[in-house]
Amino acid sequence: MMPKNLLRGLNPHRVAMLACTLLLALVSPLNDGLTYVRDWRIVTSVVAPALMVIMIFVLLLDFTMTRIFAIDASPAQRADLLRASRLDLWALLVLVVAWTPFILNLLGFSVYQ
Repeated sequence: MMPKNLLRGLNPHRVAMLACTLLLALVSPLNDGLTYVRDWRIVTSVVAPALMVIMIFVLLLDFTMTRIFAIDASPAQRADLLRASRLDLWALLVLVVAWTPFILNLLGFSVYQ
């Protein structure tokens, strides 16, 4: 499926949310499990993990609200909303898989050693 068709029917806010999710997923390999507070690595060790948790909740909320709005929508809008909800789930999956080593490290499994 072409990216233009994939993003058809999505509002700019949802596209920005998906772009932020993709950016957070791409930054995840730069996190080495240590916390830095003095240089640019604060972005990957403090800011990105905090935004990742926030984005998980935002994606789940958007998925839920999209499904609720799809109930009363017209058939054309319903198709766009269902496509948006599938994109939310795929984005959530990508984000969680990308950050799995960090999450496991938080839970006490030593992944980085």
